[in-house]
Amino acid sequence: MNRSTIRNLAVLLLLASPSVVRAHGDSTLFLASTASGGGALTADYEFESVSKLSFSASLGPISLYTGIFPGFEPITVDSPPLYALASGTQVSVVITGVDAGKTAVKFGSTVLDSVGDSVVIGTMPFGHTHPELQLQLQLPEGEFGEGRISFKLTASGPTTYAESEIYTLKISNGPLPLPDYDTAAYDSASVKCLSAASKAVRKFVGAEHKLLSKCLDKVQVLAAKQELTTPPPSLAAAEAAAEKACADASGNGPDSGTMLGKVAAARAKAFTSIQDACGAGGSNTLSDDDINQQLGLASCRTEELVSSTYGLAHAELEEINVRPSQGGDDVTAHFPCLFLTASD
Repeated sequence: MNRSTIRNLAVLLLLASPSVVRAHGDSTLFLASTASGGGALTADYEFESVSKLSFSASLGPISLYTGIFPGFEPITVDSPPLYALASGTQVSVVITGVDAGKTAVKFGSTVLDSVGDSVVIGTMPFGHTHPELQLQLQLPEGEFGEGRISFKLTASGPTTYAESEIYTLKISNGPLPLPDYDTAAYDSASVKCLSAASKAVRKFVGAEHKLLSKCLDKVQVLAAKQELTTPPPSLAAAEAAAEKACADASGNGPDSGTMLGKVAAARAKAFTSIQDACGAGGSNTLSDDDINQQLGLASCRTEELVSSTYGLAHAELEEINVRPSQGGDDVTAHFPCLFLTASD
């Protein structure tokens, strides 16, 4: 493998696989305590991993993804620093954080989708239990999305255990594994796919970041002028500059001359480049859905980066209204990974 291929592999590792995806057969969250006959409840699991969910159904404009990993299972033999829970201990899951309207978890017939929701998952001794993790996306089937569910463990029974710390499960309908190829031989088609995908994703990320940043620069100039104690005689120039950089005034967009149109065009170009090298006409490594998920993941990371630079990005885009003639299309529909703030 030459230096260029190694460099391309590193880029895809960063963009396409920010977290390790655990194999389904190895996804078990073990329940225990931190001391023999007491201590606090604890969970042993690789919480940096991502639970990959599968498409389940379309509910109007919502695409529902579900998965049953990780499963919850109490250990039965002490294995310091983990200790088996005493017989008769009733273990509950309590939700401490969800992406409202987007993520939920179901144990049996009980759906937990709000902070404070709880359910008893078993009384010791009990066996392996699979919840159903749920991710609802206001995106077409196959478009990339992700979310988080935070929870703690509590217990009641003959033995007193302190509640656990707060844990967070990461759920997603991606990310994707890297293309496979034979490292013992030169597989030119797969190497070409890897290189083309890296280059296409890199260009798309750069284009979306530049377009969003340019828009938000103009919006912040307008906002600053609006906040002046003595406003300038006219805000028309600042308003026009912001609308030019951000808005889709056609009402039928995205059209080619607007921010949304240019982002869509950059994504379409990246899709075609990856498809030519990695699809049926190339190495046949990635399906169209795979490519869309990969680009969706790259777009999501870009929006998160923009959010870290422009703290009020979501609110400011709502103000400028990227689709004015459509009555204020929800910014989240176009940029689902821009962080919300308290002001939103």
